[in-house]
Amino acid sequence: MSEAPPIPWWRDRVAWWALLAGLWLRAATLARWPQTPCIRDECTYVNLAERIVDGEGMTAASGGWLWAPGYPAVMAAHDVLLGQPEAIKGSQVALSVVTMLLAYTLARDIGGRGAARWAVWLYALSPTFVFFTVSMWSEWLYLTLLLGSLLALGWARRGGLLRGALPGALVGLCVLLRGVATYMLPIFGVGLLWGRWRSGRAWGSVVALALGAALVVGPYATRTSARYEGRVISDRTLGQMMWLGNNDFPPMTFDWGNGTLTQQDYTRALIQGRPHCPFQGDPTVWDDCEVRKGVRWIQEHPDAFVQRIPLRLAQLFNPHSFLTRHLKWGRWKELNEAMGRGLILATVGWSLTAILGGTAGMVGRGRSWRVVVMGGILLYHFAAIGLLAGLSRYRVPLDGLWLLWAAALLASPRPTLQAIWDAPWRFLLTVICFAVLVPLTLRFLPTGFQ
Repeated sequence: MSEAPPIPWWRDRVAWWALLAGLWLRAATLARWPQTPCIRDECTYVNLAERIVDGEGMTAASGGWLWAPGYPAVMAAHDVLLGQPEAIKGSQVALSVVTMLLAYTLARDIGGRGAARWAVWLYALSPTFVFFTVSMWSEWLYLTLLLGSLLALGWARRGGLLRGALPGALVGLCVLLRGVATYMLPIFGVGLLWGRWRSGRAWGSVVALALGAALVVGPYATRTSARYEGRVISDRTLGQMMWLGNNDFPPMTFDWGNGTLTQQDYTRALIQGRPHCPFQGDPTVWDDCEVRKGVRWIQEHPDAFVQRIPLRLAQLFNPHSFLTRHLKWGRWKELNEAMGRGLILATVGWSLTAILGGTAGMVGRGRSWRVVVMGGILLYHFAAIGLLAGLSRYRVPLDGLWLLWAAALLASPRPTLQAIWDAPWRFLLTVICFAVLVPLTLRFLPTGFQ
């Protein structure tokens, strides 16, 4: 099958229509529901941002855990410049154009113009992506930085060793945005070296990669570690995550139908589970205490720890999203029942396309450093979440990576499936992946329709 030669996105009318449609959907949604009240983590982000504006710097959230500073700092900037931290929603709508362009470019590199067009439309029309763009969680900004770091990695591989500093800096921003990214940098180092293991220039790029990340993360890490007299790279949330997922109650999540949705449910869990360590103002001391308690619980319940990993992963792979929860709560009351059901079905459809279609696309079309790095990023997040606590929100940026490969499958379904069929190892890998992913994805499918 012949592929049209690459063209810049600005000369692709299909891309323009997708960008306009995606921007209109997000802008119209924000205009219709501009002041949706914050909930849980959104409210915490607002509170942390207001403390930064008041001159307190990055402080511990309620209870004691220290969040990554990136998103509260960006919200604080919006508070200073635009009068309220909630203005970040409008910036995220504008940023969505950049995110879609990054997806278009990366998908084009993977599967040509057809894949690029599929990717930009999948991004533009995704109900989950629209929802998170107009909400106050860090997932959309994190996804944008992930895509940017991948594009920068490809650029670094094509030039001088100093280019490695750019993807390193972008990964550093990912770390400051979400603590889960703290140990992701080696994956990008492998991406720089893939196919060039004996190249001195490639190894020099790895050094530049590390320096770029250190220059971004180092100032905050040094200052905050000194402030609290304990080691801080980006956040100190490991203890709380262990409390949520490794405790006497079942792993806690906050999705519709399988989560802790009321204060009464949360209070009941507090009573049932091990008590939190007392917080006396130092989040590093508090986190160290919580980690010790979590490790002790795992040592005392090794079978339960292992048996809960599939449950935490099923919570992560829940094909519904917080959009489903908000619709069920009636927070978007203007939507009639039929429209709400349609959005829930569309959410599930996009999730299954990402998880299953993306996996098939990776196995069938993966040939270069791109599949190594993106596959490594996915597996890294799965491992971290599977060991701690699962939530559908944590999968939003990962769906963004998967959709690039799903776009390659949709653009060339027959060659992709033929490549899987013709190579026994690809076929076996596909069978194994689907045997794991399908049950995990379907486990909580019914809950969103209850």
